[in-house]
This record gives sequence, C-alpha cells and structure tokens, in this order.
Amino acid sequence: MPMSIVVADDAADYREVVRAILSPMSDTIVIVGEAEDGEQALALVRRERPDLVITDLIMPRLDGVELTRRIRQELPETKVILMSSYTEDAYRLMASDSGADAFVSKQVITSSLLPAIRDVIRRCSGGGGGPLPPCIGGSSVSAVLPT
Repeated sequence: MPMSIVVADDAADYREVVRAILSPMSDTIVIVGEAEDGEQALALVRRERPDLVITDLIMPRLDGVELTRRIRQELPETKVILMSSYTEDAYRLMASDSGADAFVSKQVITSSLLPAIRDVIRRCSGGGGGPLPPCIGGSSVSAVLPT
C-alpha cells in the first residue's frame, strides 16, 4: 500500500517542486491532495487521513506550526515535515515545538526532502527516539523509499 501524502504551501512553485521530487516514487508514494493555505490543508488531512503531511511553515489562514499542532491532536499517527525558506534556529525550534517529525530548508529541498522522509520512516519503524517526538501507532510508511 503506497504512502499517502498531503502537500501544503501557499507558493504553487514549491508544491510543484515537491511533486517533482516525489514523482519518481509514484509506485510507493501517492499525493492525495494539495493545499495553498493551512485551513485547506487541515480539511484535506481530516478527509484523507494521510500518512504524511509536507507543509510550509508560513502560510495564510493557518500557519504550519498551528496546522502541525492540530494534526498532532486530531490524527497523531499522521507524520509532519515542516519546510521553510527561513533557516534560523528559531524556525527549527518552532517546528520541533509544534510536534513536527522533521524540518527541511527550502534552500536545499531537492537534496533533503527524501532523506527527511526516510528518517521519519526509520524512526517510525524503530519505535521513535531522537529529539523529535516518537512515532505513534502503526503506519503503512515502513520501507516505502529505497535507500
């Protein structure tokens, strides 16, 4: 069963970049929805119940931090990767404090998104650990991406 993903970013070009990065994995990853703001993303997450949400940190209507917090409350089994153009430690700390499973800088997204997804999967299959929150519950995300 493929891993289901929701992508949320107010910049259409970054949603396109994420699609392009994930497209070679189309047999193991399915993007089940895209959103241009946090409210749309939350509605998609509630409806689709994806394995993973890849979201921008700064978005209109509901930012990525609050989106992550709500996902953690409502669907704790859904993993979240926050991405941002801002790389300062304060933004990474905001991502970690929100309960995100990983943080990816948009400046290096083409080389860091797949490794971040692999890391989240590895921590989920291994029962958690590390500085980010442990994975909760079972998921179909194990062994989705080749190494």
